[in-house]
Amino acid sequence: MKKVTNENEHRSPDLYFSAYLQVAGLEMIRTEKEGTRFYFVFDTSVGNFEELKAAWYNSTGKVAAQPYSHCLKSLKSLVHSG
Repeated sequence: MKKVTNENEHRSPDLYFSAYLQVAGLEMIRTEKEGTRFYFVFDTSVGNFEELKAAWYNSTGKVAAQPYSHCLKSLKSLVHSG
């Protein structure tokens, strides 16, 4: 059964995009698992989600490398433990 997110949430299966959103300041409010797929759900009510998304897909988004690496490792741990 697919969970529906509300209008103030973004649900992503993309590990790298999710780490970027975390480092850029969006709060990850929960994770969801459907079969073998893992989703990261972010609160988009605070912040500039649309700008961050556009910057990601336009390759203009900038985040610090060390925190990005740390977030990737943390999210990978969540996926492998869940």
